[in-house]
Amino acid sequence: MGKEKGSPLTWLAAVSGIFFAVLLLIVDPLIAGAPWWTEPELWIPLAFPLLPWLGIAGAMAWLGRAATSWLPALVFSSIVLAAGVIPGFFWTLLLFDVFPNSASPQIPMAVSLCAGAALIVLGVVAGGRAIFRRLTKARPTAAN
Repeated sequence: MGKEKGSPLTWLAAVSGIFFAVLLLIVDPLIAGAPWWTEPELWIPLAFPLLPWLGIAGAMAWLGRAATSWLPALVFSSIVLAAGVIPGFFWTLLLFDVFPNSASPQIPMAVSLCAGAALIVLGVVAGGRAIFRRLTKARPTAAN
């Protein structure tokens, strides 16, 4: 797996970003009964918290295109999902403020928090892997 043309690893971060956007923009509001798209005055306030996330998701999707192994691809994908905690939090507050009878299951927040926890584990794995590689390269081989 890796750098072959069309490898799934190169698109993992972009697919994760699209998945999270659909979850945040469509699935969660539909389940909650908060159709934000029917309220044009909400479009700009709801777009504002998305801007930092869109920047992070775009950067990770661009960097993910260079992924040569599963670990960096998973890290970039997890960063995209974990960074969604910011817009997920604000969207929940804004939608509840406009639609007080809505009952959001907060799926985007749960996905973001789980991705953040996975990112911590992946960071430990990546660090351990790098340390192990350096130690094995630093060991002199015994001359016979």
